[in-house]
Parts: sequence; structure tokens; C-alpha cells
Amino acid sequence: MLFLHGYTGGRHELHPLFDYLKSRYDFEYEFPVYPGHGTILNLKSAGGEDWYEEALEAYLNLKQRVDHIHIIGFSMGGVFASHIAQNEPVEKLILIAPAFDPISITKPVRLHLMPRHFSEHMKMKSYHRVKKRLRHVPLKAYQEFKNIMAVKKEGIESIGAETMIIHGMQDLLVPYESSVEIAKRIPGARLELIEDAPHLFAFSDHNQLQLNILTERFLFNEDN
Repeated sequence: MLFLHGYTGGRHELHPLFDYLKSRYDFEYEFPVYPGHGTILNLKSAGGEDWYEEALEAYLNLKQRVDHIHIIGFSMGGVFASHIAQNEPVEKLILIAPAFDPISITKPVRLHLMPRHFSEHMKMKSYHRVKKRLRHVPLKAYQEFKNIMAVKKEGIESIGAETMIIHGMQDLLVPYESSVEIAKRIPGARLELIEDAPHLFAFSDHNQLQLNILTERFLFNEDN
């Protein structure tokens, strides 16, 4: 199984899901961290293609050890996962809040959120956590992110993997409507919208549990 984190993120974004699955199932995995990402950001020396190449190399390493590959990609990692699935054998694909149409954190009005939605974000402190982290991202690095997303999101109609897209309807970074549109373009894609979930599911124990269960059922026992 290949786990791909998001832009300016690291393994912590998917670790709760990884820990849940690993505690219940035995599987080979790759869990790369893109250059300049992780606990301490240093995005000045690497660009979008470097980030994608790290993801692809992890896929190729895993491919040498297993016969079937599942990919779980979050945010930017979701776009990387979908691009890999266009060009390499992938059995199942899970895209969590994939960043096919990211917006600026300073323009949440585009999301048409109600006051109660912002109230929930304040309780989780998710808005301030994200905004504080992005404030230290160099402009060039953000442009690299936009450029690599524009390149890697093309051609999703050719994905042959069984696909599930999961997106929170209170996402302040990537509007869930983008996943609604993407689900229409990926053949046979299943879409799960979580009404009260933010961009990063790990901000809420309840949302993380929902994500864990949806993922487990899709990958391991969907018929139950």
C-alpha cells in the first residue's frame, strides 16, 4: 500500500489512518515524505517535479515487492496518486480531499460556508493551524504547487483502478465540489462526502473514525 501526504504536510496527515489499518491487517507499504516537507518545512530547494518523483519512486519500490498496489493519497498526494494510476498498475485508489482545485485560505467565501461551519473550525483550531503553517511557505513554492497540480490533474478519465473519493464539506482549502466533478470523470468512481469534516480529517476524532471505516471497507471488506 502506498500512502501519499499533501502539500506542506508529512506523514502525520495520514498516520492515524495508517496506524488503524496496520493494527488490523498485514501489508507491505511505502510512506514517502517529499523533499522539503515533514515536521520542519524547507521548500526553497525542491520543486513540484521533485515532490512527484519521490511519490513515483516509492510506488516503483513497492511494485518490486508486491503483486497488487493500493494507493491512498491526501490533498496534493491525491493528485499524485491519480496521475500514477493513469500510467502504472493500481488495483484500488483512495483520494482524500484531492487538491484538483485548491483555493486560497484567505478567500473562504468561495466555499459558501455558514457561520456554524466557521464555529466548528474554531473549536478544532483547524483554520488557524493551516493558515499559520502556510504563512511561512515561499511564494515560489506555492507557485510550484499550483504548476504541478495543473500538470498532474490531466487525463483522469483514463484511470482504470477501482476508485473512491472522500471529501469533507467544510474543507477550507479544496472545495468539495471539485471532488463531485472529478468523481464524474473517473470511470466508476465512488464519492463519499462527509458533512462536518474539514480538509484534514485528523483534526477531529469523529471524522478520523469515519475515514478509517470507509477506507477499511473499501480496501478489505466492502461486501460486509
